[in-house]
Amino acid sequence: MRLPSALSLVLAIIAGSAMGPLPAAAAVRSVELSGPRPFGVFIGDVIRHEVTITADPGLRMVAASLPRPGPLTYWLDLRGIDLEDLGTGGGVRRHRLHLEYQSFYAPLETLALEIPAFTLTLQDGDERAEATVPAWRFLTSSLREIRPQRDETGTYLRPDAAPRSVPLTGWLVATGGSGGSALLLAGLIARHRGWWPFRTRARRPFARAVRELRHSLRNRADERTFRTALQTLHRAFDATAKRRLLSEDLPIFFDAAPTFRPLQGDIERFFAASRQAFFRSDDAAAVRLLPPEALLVLAGRLAAAERAAG
Repeated sequence: MRLPSALSLVLAIIAGSAMGPLPAAAAVRSVELSGPRPFGVFIGDVIRHEVTITADPGLRMVAASLPRPGPLTYWLDLRGIDLEDLGTGGGVRRHRLHLEYQSFYAPLETLALEIPAFTLTLQDGDERAEATVPAWRFLTSSLREIRPQRDETGTYLRPDAAPRSVPLTGWLVATGGSGGSALLLAGLIARHRGWWPFRTRARRPFARAVRELRHSLRNRADERTFRTALQTLHRAFDATAKRRLLSEDLPIFFDAAPTFRPLQGDIERFFAASRQAFFRSDDAAAVRLLPPEALLVLAGRLAAAERAAG
């Protein structure tokens, strides 16, 4: 009766040898846990762990096996978890797990606590493998003594820290200098622009003419408006020269007000256009000689020269 059994065993061994070795199951090679120093942890501190899992190339992490953020114990919360696939290399695949815990334990004295271990599942088709992240022990400390030493008044309260004197001389000098510079600059700008209290300087004939021309030429552009614009600029010339100014008087005007001499050609063209409009009643020729846009540009340049003259 024993001969058939022995013969069956021999035949099974021979058949197994003929078929070759069975393929090895997928496996996890290593699990490495790194964290902060395992001591000096206080209530409310955040503890960050980094877990590196090395496995066979085909194994991938099963997301459902990852721990979920939230309370793990009455004193420990898992605040966040992040999985990073580092890819394959050297015949293995690596996964990196970033964990963020927060401790709410309030010990009365130094105490050893433990973040519990947990198991992860990796899968390659129908094959599964498990990786166990080990527990992590650390020392947590209290924020104060159980019985702190009393002071001379018999209480546990410490006196308020006396305020230290801060020298303000330098700051006051810098503030005063900055304020004075700002007032000086504001005064210079007000004087240049003719603002209050330099209101009298605002009576610049060409500056006033520019404002009037912008308003009139923007709303209308007919012959009557153009004649009015010419008259407006004529009145500015008269106010500047303090007399009625004709084209024949321009040499005297430039001698008295040399700041306008660089604009002599444009000014002579203005007087020529005015002559066409008022003395020859040829508004079309006047507009061809000095269009409304060129008239407004000339007024602006005259106002700028007026400001430069002070």
